[in-house]
Amino acid sequence: MLENYKTIKFSKLDTQPQPIAPDRGYKELDLEDSAISVMTDHRLEKAPICTTQASLESASKQMAKEKTSMLLVENKEGQIVGLISSADISGEKPIQFINETKKKRSEIKVGHLMSDIVNMPVLDIQDVLNAKIGDVLFTLNDLGSEYILVTTKNGHETNIRGVFSARHIARSLNIFFKPSPAAKTFAEYSRALSESHQTH
Repeated sequence: MLENYKTIKFSKLDTQPQPIAPDRGYKELDLEDSAISVMTDHRLEKAPICTTQASLESASKQMAKEKTSMLLVENKEGQIVGLISSADISGEKPIQFINETKKKRSEIKVGHLMSDIVNMPVLDIQDVLNAKIGDVLFTLNDLGSEYILVTTKNGHETNIRGVFSARHIARSLNIFFKPSPAAKTFAEYSRALSESHQTH
């Protein structure tokens, strides 16, 4: 069965090696680089998922363990129905929910605070493959959104391929960026990014 193959040249280590730092092959990113370079790709990285019935404490612990600031949320049928971020858990949402329902914080579930997936912006992977990082940032800014989901089609089924995070992109470009729909023109937007580069 293997008669048409050969041994690959090999050697032995003469030093103690270190693991390579994951960078997905991209260095010194800028707005002109491919959008896919800053997408959290669930074909490469397992999607962080919790259930609608998870407590806020367990969701926070999971985020810390998986080193992420957001989790996709699934229902009992395994369908993705929402997204919850660390800001949702630590911000005003729990306080507002407690005031409205008179529940204790320990009684709040992820499903109570998550962003419903039907209200979230999504991009098709084919459009992402032809887009630049600047296009994604402009879109996040235009929507005033911290996240955009990326979907792909598998026959008649829609799957979540990945997610864009404003925070992750800002870290990758070493800039400060928070979606601000007030900066509507590209000139204003480019100037804001340029000023951010100068101060970081």
